[in-house]
Amino acid sequence: MGICKKLRWTEADVLCPFYLRHEPDARGICCEGYAPGVEAVSRFRSLALEEGHMGRYCAGRYESCPVYRCTYGCRYAD
Repeated sequence: MGICKKLRWTEADVLCPFYLRHEPDARGICCEGYAPGVEAVSRFRSLALEEGHMGRYCAGRYESCPVYRCTYGCRYAD
């Protein structure tokens, strides 16, 4: 599965279990972080980059996302 293309992603499109919310006005995606009570926030230089990330990872192959891999490795992997 490659990058999914869509004009605007919504929370209903997201598959990643660590996703919390996205902030389109701030071009940011908030995810569960590496420790309890920590959020990982990714900021993007453009809305197109944010939408590309959401299609590629949040609504697609989330296991390949760097934030997912860090969070999973720090909190859930044995």
